[in-house]
Amino acid sequence: MGIQIWDIESVIIGSFFIDSVTELEASISPKYPIVRKFFLNPEFNDKNEQTGRFTIIITFEIDVKENKQAKDSIAEIADIGRDIFNTYMDMLAFLSVHTIHIVKQPVLRYNYPGTNKYKIIEFPSQQATVRSPIPLKNTSIFKKELGKKHRLILKWLKRALQEKDIINSILSSFIPLEILANQFPCNKKLYVKCDKCGYIKESRLGIRIQVENLLINELGYSNEQFKKIWELRNDIFHGNLEITTGKIRDLNLIRQDIIFAIINGMNKLLGIASYELPAVMPPFGDSFIAIEYTL
Repeated sequence: MGIQIWDIESVIIGSFFIDSVTELEASISPKYPIVRKFFLNPEFNDKNEQTGRFTIIITFEIDVKENKQAKDSIAEIADIGRDIFNTYMDMLAFLSVHTIHIVKQPVLRYNYPGTNKYKIIEFPSQQATVRSPIPLKNTSIFKKELGKKHRLILKWLKRALQEKDIINSILSSFIPLEILANQFPCNKKLYVKCDKCGYIKESRLGIRIQVENLLINELGYSNEQFKKIWELRNDIFHGNLEITTGKIRDLNLIRQDIIFAIINGMNKLLGIASYELPAVMPPFGDSFIAIEYTL
């Protein structure tokens, strides 16, 4: 198959303006030397003023291996194209110090050389819900007297479920998880020794020990599950997680473990009988549609 040249096209709204149709520096990092061109085309109103709406076009090349199956090649192109687009959106937000709104989801387009035949890859505008509805069999929570901590856990859980970005969803889910962990007694003791006088005293348990106690001792999670959840927390907060489309697929499973831990932990805390949770939660980042057409 060899080298293919793809265009990424989208329409965005940003709180900035440029002089005219602008081709900007294309090379964004050693990871993406394949980007050839980056255009921003501003929209003007009848007074010849920029509206803040832009058409964005990014051209990149990719070496499609001969031995790869067609569906694997398309998935790789979709992942790389989406990652490149998201990186440029991050940089525009950085430069303008403002949110970038995507009006038209990015479309990847490839023109077969010497023909009027095209292949396009489209991403859905909304996160698809692939889970079947579940029955609300146990509604006893409506009769429970909820304290401040209970209400905070529910509010943050709702936010985590509503988030359309998986990292924001995971970050929002860690807050109720840690609040919840502090509601359960932990038998572990932590002692610290004074460097000057040698006096040893009992110290307050850190949140890591509290979360470990909740997940493993109260909810029956494995050590491996806890380790994945806690390492993800640290990687996000300490800047060690590179967020790519491929990585998002792995994060879906960890996010589900966190969400289910919050729900099952709240049930246990409030004395509510456990109920069946959905087998799979709606995933982030997988959906795309690839089609071919001829002009």
